[in-house]
Amino acid sequence: MREQTVVTLREALFNEVFKPGDKLVERKLAEQTGVSRTSIREALSQLESEGLVTRVAGKGMFVTRLSEREVRQIYEARAILESAMARLFVERASQEQMDELARRISEAGETDTSELARQHAEKLDAVWDIIMQGAGNDITRQMTFLLHGRVTYLRTVTTRVASTERRRNTMALLHGIFDALRARDADLTEKLTRGYVERSAAFALSLLRDSGQNAKSSSRKQRIDT
Repeated sequence: MREQTVVTLREALFNEVFKPGDKLVERKLAEQTGVSRTSIREALSQLESEGLVTRVAGKGMFVTRLSEREVRQIYEARAILESAMARLFVERASQEQMDELARRISEAGETDTSELARQHAEKLDAVWDIIMQGAGNDITRQMTFLLHGRVTYLRTVTTRVASTERRRNTMALLHGIFDALRARDADLTEKLTRGYVERSAAFALSLLRDSGQNAKSSSRKQRIDT
């Protein structure tokens, strides 16, 4: 029950049923999901450990509002970890893992639409999970798990608003990484992976800035109207 509650609430966050900054009230969540407040409390604790919700002393739980600094740091960590793991994949992955990676990338391409943003994020998670497995470093894989929830959230949000051209270019870059992996070219793989993540970072940060500017503009307008 606890795990199912975690999944339900996580999906609600990814699908923006609850917006960044929204307060999460245990009683209301229990009524909406039909589970006990104990299950809700345990699920929120799990989501807090994933960085998706934030506990404010004396006020309760809130949907995490990622700052520009935090988003930049998440992508910086991704660039370091994913490029390093991709390089290890070149050196250690089996042919079976290479074939599985090809299948996962193909599946990601099939869901690459704004309407299927959530599924596409899951498919991309699966792509990088295969790379992590093939890299054969369990400690680093555990480190990436700490970022997993926030990375998936950002992937979902950015895919939902990305243009068709941008999504097409993203998949082209992913195929380029795969070609480098298949050729067992460690230097090129590392370079392309880092570039892929840095491009994603620039887009996510631009969306965050636009969102902040729109919020300020709306606030000013409200004060004027008042």
